[in-house]
Amino acid sequence: MKNPLLVYAFLLLSVPLFAQQDNWYFSLNMGRCWPMGTFAGNNPAKTDAGFATRGFALNLDATYPLGSSWGLKGMVMLNSNPVDRYGLGTMMETRMKKLVPFSETERDNLTLTVNSWMSNSIVFGPVFSLNFDKLSWDFQLMAGMNVTYLPEQKLLFKPSVGTWEYLQHNTNSTNVSLDLLAGTALRFKVNEKVQLKIAMDYQISRSKNSHEELKITKLNNTTTVDKLASGSTNVPKQVVIGSIGFVYYW
Repeated sequence: MKNPLLVYAFLLLSVPLFAQQDNWYFSLNMGRCWPMGTFAGNNPAKTDAGFATRGFALNLDATYPLGSSWGLKGMVMLNSNPVDRYGLGTMMETRMKKLVPFSETERDNLTLTVNSWMSNSIVFGPVFSLNFDKLSWDFQLMAGMNVTYLPEQKLLFKPSVGTWEYLQHNTNSTNVSLDLLAGTALRFKVNEKVQLKIAMDYQISRSKNSHEELKITKLNNTTTVDKLASGSTNVPKQVVIGSIGFVYYW
C-alpha cells in the first residue's frame, strides 16, 4: 500500500508547484467513513453486498485559488471499513454448500479469515467558496482514481476424516476504478495562516471481487488442486465521510 500512497502524495503536492507560494493552501482531515447502499448491505442472498461497517477516513488536500470564489483542488484519501464477518461468512458458506455439503457437527472444521476494506483515492476538481469575514463555505465536485484493497476473505474447511481440504478465496487483491466525489466544508478562521475545517463528502467508486473454490488433496507427499468453481461480483462502493481538521495557508 505504501507505493500508491507515495505516488498519490507526489501528484497532489505537484498541484501547487505552478502557483505562487503565497497563493495556495492545504488541509489535513480525519474522521469517520459510513458505508451506504449496497456497500453496507449485509444480506447474504445479495451477491453484490459489501458487508462494510463504519470505518476511518484520512484526507489530505491542496487548493490553488483562481479568484475570490473559485479554485482548483487535489485530494488524496485513505478509507478503511471493517467487514461484517457474520454476513460475509454466511454468504461464503452458502456458496460452499452447493459443492461441498457438511453436517452441523462439522462446523468447528470451518475457518474464516477476512480483512477490512481499504482504499486509496486521488481526485481533482473545482471548488466554489462563499467567503465571509471569519467563515468560508466550500462546495466541490471532483473525479479521479480509486484503488481498493479487497478484504482478502478465505473460507477453509478441513473434514474430520479424509485427505482433502476445501478452500474458497478471492483471486484478486486490488481493484482500480473511477472515483467520483461531491462535498462541502466549513472553514473557520483561527488566524491569518490557520483555519479549522469541518467537512462532509459523498464518494462513489466500484470494486470487482473475483473468487474461486478449490479442493486440495494431499496424498503420499503429493498435493493436487482441483478448481470446483469460480466467479466474480461487482460491489458499488458508496461512502459518506465526515471529518475535521486544519487548513494551513502557505
